[in-house]
Amino acid sequence: MKRTILLITTFILSIPLGGIIGFFIGLVSITFVPSCCDDAGCHSCFKFRGLIGYEATATIGFWIGLFLIPLIYILLLAYLKFRK
Repeated sequence: MKRTILLITTFILSIPLGGIIGFFIGLVSITFVPSCCDDAGCHSCFKFRGLIGYEATATIGFWIGLFLIPLIYILLLAYLKFRK
């Protein structure tokens, strides 16, 4: 019973943790996006749903992390279970 509660709790906590990790990775990934220059100056070329630059990469990172980290957690638990 305690193990089940622990697994459910850690899975639930992995969802916001994944969002936070993805958000920071998205912020850092802006360094790999080239800049576009025009008459008004230079800005990031990356656009997503009306967001430009670091806002867009952070948003994409947040949503990817929100789903990917819990999926990795489930796959890790399954791997450890079947490895025994």
